[in-house]
Amino acid sequence: MDRDSNILEQMSFDERDVLDIVPNGTTATYRKYKMPVAGRLSRISWSAIFGAVAGESIALRLFWVRPQSSPSGFGYIQLNDTYTISEGSLSGAGDDVDFSDKIRSGIIVTPGDYLAASWVHSGPQGLRPLNMNWNFTPVESVDTIIDASFITTNYAEVFG
Repeated sequence: MDRDSNILEQMSFDERDVLDIVPNGTTATYRKYKMPVAGRLSRISWSAIFGAVAGESIALRLFWVRPQSSPSGFGYIQLNDTYTISEGSLSGAGDDVDFSDKIRSGIIVTPGDYLAASWVHSGPQGLRPLNMNWNFTPVESVDTIIDASFITTNYAEVFG
């Protein structure tokens, strides 16, 4: 990767966090994709100070959201296989837990689109605070964009 690609990847850094207790149910934050070029998700991780307790689970998902103004219309697609935090998932207070192995391959996000960082929390609320981070790597070709798998219904599954 050349210097400009490294800089773009660093600039693509984004996050979702809560200052205290992770809210119950499905919640999401909506963010504009930061890079001026097409990119693929290259890193995704989470961290917390206090780990999950017995019976608690938090599912982490990152979605690519295509706006209605797109020639193809509104839709969203999950960029990673769901990663679920449970008791024992945190190796130590403040540790960064990388789950980049859950990134789905072949999905290229394009400029002007959005991302939705979606969490599904159930059980007690022991884990706190929660921070989820991600980066994108620029790609030269957008020939591999996956379009057929966009979902246009069941918004509550992503946004709550």
